[in-house]
Amino acid sequence: MLLLTSCIIQSPKYATLPQVMSLQLGMSREKVEEILGVQPYDLKAFTDTTSVFIYVYRVNDRKTLSFKTKPTNGNKRLGKYVQLMIAYSKENKAITIESCSLCPDNLVIKDKIDFEKIFAFLTVTLPVILIYIGLTK
Repeated sequence: MLLLTSCIIQSPKYATLPQVMSLQLGMSREKVEEILGVQPYDLKAFTDTTSVFIYVYRVNDRKTLSFKTKPTNGNKRLGKYVQLMIAYSKENKAITIESCSLCPDNLVIKDKIDFEKIFAFLTVTLPVILIYIGLTK
């Protein structure tokens, strides 16, 4: 069980590139979120005339051997997380849709399990349990 839980990853809910490509200017916020299938990840700006929300999507990537790289070969796989900025007007209509190239790339958090604490817990607890079982028999 410890080997299976060696690393816990927290990642945001995300849309796919085809979902992002189907967005159009003038769509309502409700329609955008219906197409993307996710709620906003963050709020970038809010003024009396516009609001800018950050959504997350993942790009498609490919895995191939470096000496066989060609424009279309390799195996498809999910790539990195990308932040998508959508600005809405006062009427809640999309007025700009763009990838956020200046946003920080901190969307995935890896929490590693501290094996030293687990080892210390087991070395203290296991002998106590074994002594208790031995005394009860």
